[in-house]
Amino acid sequence: MLNRQKNDYYFNIFLNLARAMYMQLEKDWDKEAKLCGISYAQQHALWLLHVQDGLTLEELGNIAIWNKSTTSALISRLEKKGLVEKRKDEGSRLIRIYLTEEGYKKIDESTNTKECIEYMGLFKDKEEEDVVRVLSLMKELVDEIHQEKNPDFNTFINEYSQNLLK
Repeated sequence: MLNRQKNDYYFNIFLNLARAMYMQLEKDWDKEAKLCGISYAQQHALWLLHVQDGLTLEELGNIAIWNKSTTSALISRLEKKGLVEKRKDEGSRLIRIYLTEEGYKKIDESTNTKECIEYMGLFKDKEEEDVVRVLSLMKELVDEIHQEKNPDFNTFINEYSQNLLK
């Protein structure tokens, strides 16, 4: 168990490392997405639908950690570009978002550039057990930080992400 001083020390380092990592990743991600004529947020939405097509607006927003208006505006822009479509569930008022053929092409195009493959290759030279250990610790910390549980996010991380292995 850490005393307050050591806890503050490690938390300071963690917070600044997390911010630096995220800021650089976001900057690089934006650069890669722009090569294909979309924003990183649009590419992220397409990627999430690539992993689990047919999400609702609420599910997509929860997974991406966007508010409802951001998610709605983002999907409207993607819909205008012909990359996603909204479909009503039969016999329900529930509307789901699906990638269109153009959406599948765009996500394929945007994730298969030399630059994107390098960007997404962060773990390629790491031992799998090290990657699993780091990701497990990150997930544990995210769970602690998220005082309120986000079942859509947890389902995406724990279940839907498995679709990438198929």
